[in-house]
Amino acid sequence: MLQVLNGPTIAEGESLSDGVDCSGGQLVRITMPYTWEGGGITFQFSTDGNFYNDMFGLDGYEVQIKNVVANSGVIIPSDIGRAIAWLKIRSGTRGNPIVQNEARTFAVTIITDESAPAPAKAKAKRK
Repeated sequence: MLQVLNGPTIAEGESLSDGVDCSGGQLVRITMPYTWEGGGITFQFSTDGNFYNDMFGLDGYEVQIKNVVANSGVIIPSDIGRAIAWLKIRSGTRGNPIVQNEARTFAVTIITDESAPAPAKAKAKRK
C-alpha cells in the first residue's frame, strides 16, 4: 500500500528541510511543491531522526536530482529508497545550497510492508 507523508518542509530563508520519518516503508516518490522555482535537490538521511549525513553514492558523488520542476513527482530508485529511514531535502547541493524565499513543503510516498506482493506458492508436481 502506498502511504503519502506530508513533509518535509524547507522553511523560508533556509535551504535544508526538517526531517520526515520514512521508516514505515520504502521511499518511492517525492512530490515537489507547487511553488518550487526549479533547480536541483540533494538529500540527508538518518537512521534515528537525530543525526543526519549527506547522501553520497558508491561513485563518490552526492546523490542529487539535478533538475526538478514545480508540481511534479520524482520516482526514487529502489536502491536509494531502501536506504532511507529519515529524510531531509536540500535545495541545491551541500557545496552550493539555495536559500528559499518562502516555505516549501514536499510530500513523500512510501510503500509499506503490507503492500509487498505475497510470495508465489510453488506448484505441486503431479505424478
